[in-house]
Amino acid sequence: MRYASGMLAMMFAGLLLAATGNAAADDRYTMGYGYDYLHPVPPDYVYRTGRVLTPGEEPSTWWTDLQNLFSGRRAPGSPPPIPAEEAMELKLKVRELASQLIDHAGEPIGEQYRVIVTTFVNLNQLYKTSGLGRVMGEQMISEFQRAGIEVVDVRMTPAVQIMDDYGEYGLSRDMAQLSYVQEAQAVVVGTYTISDGQVMVNARLLQQGDGAVLSSGSIVFEANGLVQGFLQDEARPPRRGSVVELHNFAEIAPKE
Repeated sequence: MRYASGMLAMMFAGLLLAATGNAAADDRYTMGYGYDYLHPVPPDYVYRTGRVLTPGEEPSTWWTDLQNLFSGRRAPGSPPPIPAEEAMELKLKVRELASQLIDHAGEPIGEQYRVIVTTFVNLNQLYKTSGLGRVMGEQMISEFQRAGIEVVDVRMTPAVQIMDDYGEYGLSRDMAQLSYVQEAQAVVVGTYTISDGQVMVNARLLQQGDGAVLSSGSIVFEANGLVQGFLQDEARPPRRGSVVELHNFAEIAPKE
């Protein structure tokens, strides 16, 4: 009898526990907060914890993410971009600017002109530049050459300089090592200005000789951490530099 009574007591306790658990579960899911937990949750806890969506419940944002990628915008609440992403954004912006210069030209540039790209400068002080201006000029060379346009780099030295423990050098800004005359018919010039955390860049393709504007373009982008770093060394040269003359092919005397 004692054994039977014990068994009946255990069964009754189990049924009571199950009923209590079901009641708690019902209370949990009928409180109206939409919190799916497999264990009892204190009443004040639901006010502090967001419901975790299952993969099937999470809304799809692929179209918005794709639009933000091509527009350069970041979704609200998204983490800040890493430096590599910021560098890619700047590269794509310069590519957009180069495309504008090429597309806005009245005649095919690649068939008519040999181009020199200059350093982009501060709009308010045309001899003042920075790492940003130099990087944009470098990237513009790549974009024009990528589009099939012949580009001349005026910094190429007539011979490769080899320095022990350092490397081999083919570029220089020392006019004692460079040519004072270059064969080119057009020049890419550009300016930048910063206001309210935004950088506005304007560029033009100018015809050598008379300065006629062959094409123009402009872009705007955020002065993010990468750009601000490039602007840290902005300065004006302590003295005026030397002049490299540009001539058409026909004006260059044939080499003997």
